[in-house]
This record gives sequence, structure tokens and C-alpha cells, in this order.
Amino acid sequence: MVVHTKKALVLAISLLSATTMTSAAVLMEEVVVTAQKREQNLQDVSVAVTAFSGNAMRELNMTNSTDIAGQTPGLNIGTPVGEGNNPSITLRGVGLNDFNDNNEGPIAVYRDEVYQGAMPGLTFQLFDLDRVEVLRGPQGTLYGRNATGGLVHFISKKPSDELEGYLDLTVAEYDQIKLEGAIGGAITDSIQGRLSIATNDHDGYVDNRIGPDANEANSQAYRVQLNFNFTETFSALLNVHGGDSDTNAPQYQHQATAGGTDFFGYADLDGDNFEGAYNREGVLDVESEGYSLKLTWDIGEMEFVSITAVEEVEKLHQEDTDMGPGPYINPTFASENEQFSQEFRLSGNTDSMIWVLGAFYFDNEVDGALDLNNDFPGPLLDAITGAPAGTFGDGIVPFLNYDVDYTQETESLGFFGQLEYQLSDALTMTFGLRYTQEEREMDYQNRTDGDPMAVLNSCIIPAGDVCGFGFGPDWPGSNTYIDFTDANPLVAASNLNELDTDNISGKIGIDFRPNEDTLIFFNISKGFKSGGFNGGFLDFTDGVFESDIPFDEEELTSYEIGFKATLAGGAMRLNATAFYYDYQDYQALTFAGLSQFINNSDAEVQGLDLEMVWVPTDQWDISLGASFLDTEVDEVTVRGVGTVSGTEMVLAPEFSLNGIVRFQATEALSVQVDFNHQAEHFFDITNSDVSAEDSYTVYNARIGYQVSDNLTVAAYVKNLTDEDYRVYTFDFSGPAGFNQQMFAPPRWYGVNVNYSF
Repeated sequence: MVVHTKKALVLAISLLSATTMTSAAVLMEEVVVTAQKREQNLQDVSVAVTAFSGNAMRELNMTNSTDIAGQTPGLNIGTPVGEGNNPSITLRGVGLNDFNDNNEGPIAVYRDEVYQGAMPGLTFQLFDLDRVEVLRGPQGTLYGRNATGGLVHFISKKPSDELEGYLDLTVAEYDQIKLEGAIGGAITDSIQGRLSIATNDHDGYVDNRIGPDANEANSQAYRVQLNFNFTETFSALLNVHGGDSDTNAPQYQHQATAGGTDFFGYADLDGDNFEGAYNREGVLDVESEGYSLKLTWDIGEMEFVSITAVEEVEKLHQEDTDMGPGPYINPTFASENEQFSQEFRLSGNTDSMIWVLGAFYFDNEVDGALDLNNDFPGPLLDAITGAPAGTFGDGIVPFLNYDVDYTQETESLGFFGQLEYQLSDALTMTFGLRYTQEEREMDYQNRTDGDPMAVLNSCIIPAGDVCGFGFGPDWPGSNTYIDFTDANPLVAASNLNELDTDNISGKIGIDFRPNEDTLIFFNISKGFKSGGFNGGFLDFTDGVFESDIPFDEEELTSYEIGFKATLAGGAMRLNATAFYYDYQDYQALTFAGLSQFINNSDAEVQGLDLEMVWVPTDQWDISLGASFLDTEVDEVTVRGVGTVSGTEMVLAPEFSLNGIVRFQATEALSVQVDFNHQAEHFFDITNSDVSAEDSYTVYNARIGYQVSDNLTVAAYVKNLTDEDYRVYTFDFSGPAGFNQQMFAPPRWYGVNVNYSF
């Protein structure tokens, strides 16, 4: 592992160093970000930041929030339960691949300064954006919600006094029609508005031999903003937004891992990663709406900001888990997620100081309803229970059905602040501190619609271990598998379903500017994410009990050193950051049978991020990014497997490389190619062979022609070489004899027309 990482590191540094020898006469456009709650040139920010403008995202054909990973070093986004559903976001290896709707990830996602806590709402359309900023490392001394590994901030274009807008139409393969547009301007002398809309529809690209095709799109989104300038020093920005995606549920590709077939006797042998036989059509319906009010008040040399926000997300997902023509494992995931947040910030500066003080309140309630029908063929039940042949008949037998209902409530209060003190013209110190108090409570029950004992008692295993499933004399024999409420004396006596956490985290950093074109920085920061509760399908048959439902908080201490340099007379930017993470109680997803739950384990992460932007001539633009990672998890206990030690984190390749090369052939004609290379990585904390994804490279291309100042047409292709690669897998070899595989979309051609005014 280390040898390969060092070789890749030497190769990339050599490549980047070679470019520094070339001079360029063209000055690059200044990139302005608000990563530190004020407008700054990207090269002046002592944090590892990647930023995209709205125009850059359009030219890269970024359609939804997960697409930004393709050109962000160290950022990986998997789709464990299919595109359009809960994403698994990792940054420098830090992430959470749990797909339960009640959990939050350690990479915080913000939209227009509002934290988005609901995981089902984190895949959304990108439209009418000013920019996106990705911040690496622990965050919490400048932002409302604490985050262990970093944050992603999507920032919309704001209303202005000028009448402006655009209309953007894409027509592509699979009958895709994607439309977005916006219009804004002054309504009165003191009020400005902006309306933005987007739709995206295309047919499914996964063929179903026995039913409707899957992996389609049918989504709509809107955003309305009104800005009120009450006085020269006091303004209010109202943001009302929402979205709806209602499609056939995405489908996995079936891989039999128990020999020739899975435990149900099925194998998908067509050799096509975009075809299957799915008996259950299912749906994926995600609806969201939100409202925020930002008040800004200039008080002398200080600025006071208040952001009040409400976000609501509802999801219904019906999955064909067994991925075959039989009605064997059919879960339904439904949830309602409501959150309220209030943030206050006061900031100011003097000749030698810049400071921010803030308070953040977060209230969240998640109501989940999960159902799972486990229907087994009679002969299979005969085999696994040891009953005589024919005991359960030749048909389908309802068996171990789940009916899960839970409510989780979270209340968090945080106080944070950061001070930058300029010691000299070349030296600046940064101090940040955060206090978080968080309470979380869950009521969870897993019941059955029928009586599993009626089925289990049909077999001939001696009493005390019914059918070999480990049901001892404590098995309740009722309609409840797990009761994680105060009605259960075990839970009530030890307050298992309540968590109360206090945490102090912070940051200390130093910036050194040897000259106006170079910034060298060193940061030590600590991030924190509270503990929580497992909210999926849990039951005694998998050896999971009430005491396994809570998991502990995690803490990450980051040490990083970096530099940002502007070279070649302003024609090149070269940024690099080396880091080491000491990760305590890392929250790792594991499985026991069909029960998924989180274990805590210590871990270490070290690596390097590199980014270069170079404009060698008036016609060429070149951008390169690289990430080097070495991750190691101490040990995780996995039921049915044992204790695994020294494994790599999920979605954490040792090496990744991304880049864009753009050639302006004439004043109107441009040609662009971008790519993303990922080294081998894993989708499971056990690093099993079937959860390993081989290295791959994806290329995209675009030809654009500017017809006039207002009109641009372009042709593009995504996944130019039609690379087959997986974005996620779930290894259910033990309980079901198969591996679920989710593949990225195939090659995709399209034409785009953009008119702006």
C-alpha cells in the first residue's frame, strides 16, 4: 500500500513540477470564495478549498449534487441505494456509508448557508448557482453545524437590480430533456427578486426483461428569492425552495456469490451490467421544501447576521433487494424528516484583527416506517431449518417479516467563534473554539405482521434453539422482535434510547506570507460528531440486541500543512496540503445478516491534496487535481465474520487524479476534455474481495460554439469510453448468497443550448 502510494506521489509531483517551468502571459480570473464567512481570493484562504463557478459546472455537465466529486480531489460520493437516494459522501476518507434516514454524515452539506441534515435530501438538481465550495478538514468554528471531515456549500445566484436571466435546454440519450432557467431583477427601488426552475426527465437505462425499465429521472425543482433593502444598513433575504423526484426505483445488478446461484436459486448470467429481471417495479419518491430568512444588519464596523430556516424531506423507496424474478426480499423505506435551525453571527475587524462569534440551534425529528417481506421458497426453508423435505411445501412461504417504526428527535446547541490576529505583515495567527451540547432520543420497534413462531416451530430442531436461529428461552414469542422504548425495562433502566453529549472542539493555525504570491499555513483542528442510533432492520435472528442500537460520538484531530502559490506571472496556481488525522471512535457501518448497524473504531488517515490551474496561452486552460490517501481502521467486530483489523476505509482510494483540458480554437469555438481516475477502493469495511472496485478512468468531452453574446450551443458526451464501473456494492454473501452492485451510467451523448440575457 505505502509503496504504491509513494510511486503515485512521485509521478504526480513530477508532472506538476514540470508545468512550473513554462511561462504564461495570460492572467487568470480571480476566484472569490466565502469559506471563512467573508469574501476572499481563493489563494488567501488558509484552508484546503476547491471551488466551482456556476458556468464551470454547466460546462462540465454537472447535473446534480453528486457530480461535483468528479473534479474535487479527495471527494468521493457513492450511491448505496441508487441514484437520487441517500448519497454516501467521503472527503479524505472520512464519511458514513450508512443509508438509514435518521443518521447524519460527517461531511456537512449546506445550501445558501443552511445546513441540510436529511440524508434523503442530499441528492438534488444543480441549477442557477453562483458557485460551490468544498472545504476539507474539521469545521465548526465558523459554521453552524459541527462537522468531522469537512463541508460542501452550494451557493445560489442572488437577486440583483439588473434584469437578467437565462434558459438552458439539454436533449440527450434515453429521451432526456433537461430544462432550467431563471429570471431576476428589481421589483421596486428597494426589493429585488429571482425565480429559478429546473426539470430533468429521461427513460431508464437499466433494462428490465420482465417489467418497466429502471434508473430513470423525473424531477422538478424551484427556488424563489426576494431581497428587501429596508435601509442602507439593514436587509432581508427570503428563500423559498423545493423539489420532487418520483421515479421507478433504481435497480442493482445481481452477482451470485454462493456458487452458481444465490440462496434462492437465481443467477443473472446475461453479462450485461445494465439489464436484469426484476419482479418488483418499486418507486423512489423524494419530496423536499424549505424556507429561510437571512437578516443582515451593519452596526458601525460590525455585521450581525440571523438565519432562520425550516427544511422538510419525505421519502418513499421500494426496493427489489434480491434483484431477481422471485418475490423474496422486498423492503420499503419511508421517512419524514423535519428540521428547524437558527443561526446568529456577529463579525467585525480592526487593523490587526478579524473575528466572528456565532450561536447555532438545531432541532430535528425523523419519523421512519420500514417494512420487509422475507418470503422464502418452501424447499429452501426445508434446507436451512433441517426439516424433512416437503415440510414447507413447494410454494412461497411468508417468513420473518419486519415492521419497523421509529421516531428520533435531536436538539443541538452550539456556540462558536474564530479570531485572526495579524502579528506582522507576513504572519497571522488563527484561534477558533466551539462548544456543542446535543441531546438525541429514539423510540424504535421492530414487529412482525404475523407470528414467526408458527413457521419456526414447524421444524424439528430441539426446543431452546428454534430452527437453529439461536432463539433461546428469552425469545419473546410475541409479535415484537426488538422494543427500543421505555416500555422495555432493559431500555428504561439504563436510558439506552437517550444520548446527552457535551463537546469542546477548536482550531489553531498560523499563516506565513513570504511574498504576495505565496501563502504557507499550518493548522491543528478538532472535529466532532455526536453519537446516534441505528434505525434499520434489526432483530434477534442476526444476533443484534437493544444494546447494539446506540453508537458513540466520534472525534477527529487534524494536523495539516499547506501552501498556495501564484506563479508564472499570474498564469498558474499551485496548491498543496499534507495532512494527518487521528480519528477516535470512527463510526463504521457493518452488517449482521440483513441488519445494518454502526460500530465505533479508532483509525488513522494521512495523505496529500494537490491542485493546479494553468493558462499557458490565450487558447489553453489546464486544471489538474490529485489525492493521495493512506487509511487504516484499527479493528471492527463484524457478526458472522469476526474482528477485522487494519482495513482501509470505505470509498477511500489510495490515489485519484482529475483534470480538465480546454482549448479555445477560435473566439467562438471551444473544445474541452475532462477526466477522473480512481485507484482500487472498497465499498465494505471488511475489504472483502467482492466489495473491491478495480481502478478505472472516466473521460468526458464537450464542444461549445458561442453563436452570439447571448446564445451558446454545445455537444457533449459523458463517459466517453463507455467505462463499466461500480459506484457501490453490498455484500450479502452470508445471508443471501449474492452481491448487490450499482453501476454508474453508461456513455451518454447530448446537445445543450443556453440563452442568457
